[in-house]
Amino acid sequence: MKRSTLTLALLTLPLAPALAAEAPYRDMTSYIDYGKSPKASDDAKHTNTYQYWKDNRKIDPEISNSLTDFWKVNWKYRDAPYDDTLHGGHDALERGEEVYKQLNAKGDFAACLGAKKGDLKGLRLTYPRFDKELGGIVGLEARIEHCAARQGMKLENGSYDNTAVSVYVTSFSNGMPLKIDVTREPMKSAFERGKKLFHTKAGWTNFSCATCHVSLVGKGLRGQIPTTHYGDIGHWPTWRSKDELQSLHVRFTECNRNAGVQPLKVGSPEYHDIEVFMTALSNGMPVTVPSQRD
Repeated sequence: MKRSTLTLALLTLPLAPALAAEAPYRDMTSYIDYGKSPKASDDAKHTNTYQYWKDNRKIDPEISNSLTDFWKVNWKYRDAPYDDTLHGGHDALERGEEVYKQLNAKGDFAACLGAKKGDLKGLRLTYPRFDKELGGIVGLEARIEHCAARQGMKLENGSYDNTAVSVYVTSFSNGMPLKIDVTREPMKSAFERGKKLFHTKAGWTNFSCATCHVSLVGKGLRGQIPTTHYGDIGHWPTWRSKDELQSLHVRFTECNRNAGVQPLKVGSPEYHDIEVFMTALSNGMPVTVPSQRD
């Protein structure tokens, strides 16, 4: 996969060793100790909010309904089954099933996604991953786009139908904990690249992702209270209450714009690296879709 020529909102692309001396200075938000094999429970030594959201089935309503403390539960009170309110994510689930069955009439689509004998259970847990055919790290939505094209259907990564199929496929892993391995290559390097991107400042705000989700956790920011970046991936794709179904990469583009920088294309290698980084920080947390976020 060719890397984008755009400047990532969070980092200029690494330069070849011969040009390293010419690399511009980039301000960084200081790293925290992520360890060699990160997991969601590691947040206990950072924001110490893990105790409030480690079990999304037992969220304390007094905390989630508090105007000052709701951030401590990391929005888990909007995850199924705790919040069973009917919302657009349920419509997306039905649409995803419809499109999936159309594509998988002969079983080829499921096989292309990596499902063994057509069984989708646990398939979501195998993404993001290195894809030899596509030549790089890919997430589920990127593979859906590729496999749909094989069947003659255009399902662009980030589109409603692509994301709806992702919700449907992901739903078969509900309740199962995320468990990607970033201790070995090439996922290890993807994790390190994603970590660097997450902590590099850019844009007119001179913010990084970590500015909000490390430095400003629990503090007011433009009428919002940032939460920890640990344990956040299992509910994606999600339904935004502003009436939009979003994949994780679409959310990345939104964050880039909020920071005053040019977003990359959905499905870019850089976004996949950040996806690896954030997924590793959610290891141990269950998949929960369809979910809803404000």
